[in-house]
Amino acid sequence: MQFGRIVASILGLVRWENVLLSVAGVVLGAWWATGRPNEPETIVMAGVAVLLTAFANADNDVRDYEIDRVAHPERPLPAGRLSIEAARIVVGISAAAALVFASLLGGAQTLAAVGVIAVMTLYNRGVKAHGVPGNVVVAVVASLPFLFGSWSAGSPGAGVPLFLVGVPLHFAREIAKDIDDADGDAAHRRTLPLRVGAGRARLVVVSSVALFVAALAPFAVRRPAFAIVVLPAVALCLVAARRVLSGQRGTPRLLKSAMVVAMVAFVLSARW
Repeated sequence: MQFGRIVASILGLVRWENVLLSVAGVVLGAWWATGRPNEPETIVMAGVAVLLTAFANADNDVRDYEIDRVAHPERPLPAGRLSIEAARIVVGISAAAALVFASLLGGAQTLAAVGVIAVMTLYNRGVKAHGVPGNVVVAVVASLPFLFGSWSAGSPGAGVPLFLVGVPLHFAREIAKDIDDADGDAAHRRTLPLRVGAGRARLVVVSSVALFVAALAPFAVRRPAFAIVVLPAVALCLVAARRVLSGQRGTPRLLKSAMVVAMVAFVLSARW
């Protein structure tokens, strides 16, 4: 029973949902590039994505312990289900294992993993406090699995269109999270809602969501089937936009769901 609670706490620490989304991004990127998402290189790259995501999220929770006591008291560290020392061990193991897995793919992939670790370390230890620059960093890094997947399949450039779809939605999600977390952030960060007010920040979220929908349009033009199966993702975006404009919480989860549905739409439309 104790072991099960520890595992559950670690999964919460690393945000298992984000981990799965990273794996799905790698697989989709490889499939988009070559139609073969189960090659050994892609499987190893998915492992790298898992470990980098675990590193970034665990390190973020270690650094944001005081903020999360106000904004997210249910998380493993502020709730006392996991110690900070244990979280630091997860951070170290995740980073080291990511480099080991990346080294199996080659020097360039290892350098890429080092780059992600360095960027997210800087983010967690300073860039995040400045709001928008940190939001941009996370939006870019969260969209990298598409590129990593196509890279693992031997065609790095093939994942660029998917990457460009992902960035605006991840950016919108980051701003929406800052709106929800404004009370906890007030003493520690200068996020967009705290700089310009929640009203203007909400407009930024809606604008970024609109960019995401616009980025889907070229795919819908080329594949009429995609225009149909992606409609639930667009509907989720509309609900999220309405929700954030009305000042309700919970928009980030809706936007994450929209990303998942859009990724599924890419796969389903290719079968028609």
